[in-house]
Amino acid sequence: MNPLRSLARFLTRPHVQTGLVLGAAAAIESNQPSLMDRPRSDQALVVAGSFASGYVAGSGYSQVVAKLPVASPRVTNAATGIASAAFAGLAGPRIGSSPLGSLAATAARVKAYASAAAFVTGVGRGFVSGAGSRGTSAGSAALATTLAAFDAVSLVYLRDRIARYEVDSRVPPTSGDVAWTLSAGTGIALAAGGVIMAERKAARASASSLARHVGGPATAWLPATHAVLGGGLAFAARTGLASVLSKISASNNRTEVSYAQPPTVTTVSGSPGSAVAFEELGLQGRRFVLEASPGDRIDEVLGETGSLSAIRVYVGVASADTVEERVALAIEELERTGAFDRSMLIVGSPAGTGYFNYIPVEAAEYLARGNVASVAIQYGSLPSMMSTSKVPLAIEQHAALLFGINDVLRQRSPNNRPRVVLYGESLGAQTSQGAFVGGGTDVLRNLNIDRGLWAGTPHAGNWRRELLAGGPLIDDSLFGCFATIAEYRSLPDEQRSSLRYFFLDHHEDPVTRFGLDVAYRQPGWLGPADDRPPNISRSQRWVPAVTFWQTAVDTKNAATVIPGAFDALGHDYRADLAEFVSTAYGLTDVSDEQMASIEERLRCSEVERADKIAEG
Repeated sequence: MNPLRSLARFLTRPHVQTGLVLGAAAAIESNQPSLMDRPRSDQALVVAGSFASGYVAGSGYSQVVAKLPVASPRVTNAATGIASAAFAGLAGPRIGSSPLGSLAATAARVKAYASAAAFVTGVGRGFVSGAGSRGTSAGSAALATTLAAFDAVSLVYLRDRIARYEVDSRVPPTSGDVAWTLSAGTGIALAAGGVIMAERKAARASASSLARHVGGPATAWLPATHAVLGGGLAFAARTGLASVLSKISASNNRTEVSYAQPPTVTTVSGSPGSAVAFEELGLQGRRFVLEASPGDRIDEVLGETGSLSAIRVYVGVASADTVEERVALAIEELERTGAFDRSMLIVGSPAGTGYFNYIPVEAAEYLARGNVASVAIQYGSLPSMMSTSKVPLAIEQHAALLFGINDVLRQRSPNNRPRVVLYGESLGAQTSQGAFVGGGTDVLRNLNIDRGLWAGTPHAGNWRRELLAGGPLIDDSLFGCFATIAEYRSLPDEQRSSLRYFFLDHHEDPVTRFGLDVAYRQPGWLGPADDRPPNISRSQRWVPAVTFWQTAVDTKNAATVIPGAFDALGHDYRADLAEFVSTAYGLTDVSDEQMASIEERLRCSEVERADKIAEG
């Protein structure tokens, strides 16, 4: 059969037309503002996901209606749409409602959308069919009129979504960018659909062939042919992904020219006498230990004398095979370097690659005049978005480290112990907090954890939600959530003085907002426009599935940084950290001039690190 004729027959199917209309509506809707600005390549991915979601919903609904014993599908679509819209409007989805209730109300809302799309396509088909019965020219004119009307409505719809950027005082995408992203995104979605259709067609052909040559009905062979062909595609995809991940992992374990020589000072891991081999620290570990602040530099920054050289302990995932062995190495290193004799011990949980943000650690080293030690244990070598499967291991490892440190400190007199403070950022914040789920704030007291600071805690982090919900084990005077240091400073003195545990989360940070529930449940940050937090779009509207794809891709662009150019936007917390480290850890014995000098040195250090990394 002619491919063009096959395509034409495919496009005349009612369920395909309904899917295309709803998919197009979703693709256009995805052009509205969201948490972050996106380059057009990423917007194309949002369009692809939105179009595919709309197509599946519209096509699936239309096929179900086609199988119903009804006299008029058009009347059924209209009645179903009105009933579904009424239920969705009355029942929700309400902000803060139960997941099941939100899911039911959103299903009704999507059903209303699909019913409307099916009704519109049904009317269009009737118009074209009626004109076609009067002749080819009339049918062609009717088809052209229908398509022109659809294009006109779509253009008005699209312009409204683009105009929302101006409501937020943001630069809207150009018409060229919009055209490119809609074309590319739709093409991606159609290509993926084409692969699925090709697999289905090949599976049916194979089943028919087996039926002819082996025997039995083709329907009996169909599950097996689907399993073989679908399994082959899945295996190929998995193999390709494994190859990519292997290359990323290898990249995160390479040795860089500027970080190739082991440290000579004994106050860091990988140095002479260390229980941890320098070459087993991994790329991030080698950078971390070699960037420890020496006492003379701290003196230079503060304009003082007598500072100590900071202690940094790091154990790589390659340093030992098990959690118990890695924790034992970390404890041994802490004892060897004299970390337990310092005034403060920072216990961090790194991100997926093993990266432990230098800025809060370096800031603390200046603020504490070097009288500080820090420790972290690596649990993987892939970026955080690819390391979610490692979260249970990371939580177990971090908890074991905290318990091991507490066991050592309990053997020392209270006057001879460092203050234990915590730091975690992004996935590291989630894994740092994971050990406390179900224990409220009491678990921190039991572990003698004096203070904590977590930046950009992912939406999946359960402990923070538990604290905000309240409970018998939770003392809400001990913790606070802030987007800026100004929010903290606006609190009454008594409330500020009681805080020990700080959550730093920018309102517009998609990492803190993104979760599967965004697909079917209206989040609180997209409530009434006037009630939304600062930096959240006032014009963005929650749309099932579409908002999910927008927020998912926004996480990729949440922290596009320029070395030394600190910002306080999205998932970039560099501009906030020095002030929050000083506040959260109680390291406030510095003048305004010294704080300014520290922040300037942090920017210089980042530029210097970037230059060293570029050399490698």
